[in-house]
Amino acid sequence: MKIAALRDHPFLLLILKDGENDGYFTPEFMHKTKQQLSDMSLRIASDNLSIIYADQIRKGCEIVLGMSNLGLLELCDNDTDKAREILNTQGIVYCFRAGWAKYAQLKKISPSYFEEVSLTSYALAINDTSDIRLMHAALVSEGYHSAMLLQAYKSIAANYCANTLLIDNDENVLRFELQKFINSAISLLLIDSDKKVFTNSLYQQLITYVTSTDKNALLSKIDTCIEHFTQALPLLMREYLQETDLLNLTELKDIINQQINLDIYIPEILELPITVANELNEDFEGGYDFHADDEDDIAYLRPDES
Repeated sequence: MKIAALRDHPFLLLILKDGENDGYFTPEFMHKTKQQLSDMSLRIASDNLSIIYADQIRKGCEIVLGMSNLGLLELCDNDTDKAREILNTQGIVYCFRAGWAKYAQLKKISPSYFEEVSLTSYALAINDTSDIRLMHAALVSEGYHSAMLLQAYKSIAANYCANTLLIDNDENVLRFELQKFINSAISLLLIDSDKKVFTNSLYQQLITYVTSTDKNALLSKIDTCIEHFTQALPLLMREYLQETDLLNLTELKDIINQQINLDIYIPEILELPITVANELNEDFEGGYDFHADDEDDIAYLRPDES
């Protein structure tokens, strides 16, 4: 990419231009290459863009240039002599396909993330000297993060999900729910429970513990519980959770630091079974608590008989 930055043109165009000036590429080769670039640009535009507007046609050309440039750079590793040889012997379509294969690898890493990546991300203007390989590498890195998020979510939810698991493709939703699973896991360890899901009695035990224990001692034990929890995780998952701050438990620590309305705020950040949540919120008269008033609660839920 150094030659591209120096001369203010994408690498691929410089190789073609220099090769033509040096007589390395024949006029017939150049005509064929330009025609292929044009055909591929129209195909990209018709398949992926609106061809009603001229700027969309131009964008199609830029995507073809970007994909072909990426492919050539991957094939020659920035070696100009090798780039000439590849273009002369294999042709521009070969380079485009190599670039498209790099783009398609995102789908193998994380299909949901791939759907979010616009094809126009690979568009390269005629005077654009940015390193498209670095851009692609950044997208690959984000793709792996997306895949790891889903993997961590499924793995931890398998143990700590207290209700029906509905997997959402929205990464913000996945992070939100994953954080609740982790909060619950640490909170259960905090009261020395080997259970994976809260019951009403376990929840009341947690509230009693956090309201009657010294704040600093609580925060110290949370860190110990986090360490215990993470040791059981696969290394890559542990590193991902640490990197994304999901193991900081910021919300739980903030609530404990404030020491105000703990019984109001803590349920909001935990994964609680719907029966426990109903009882805490007093959704049903008498509380849905599996005790002496069960029959009254069940009768409350039945439709009126006609």
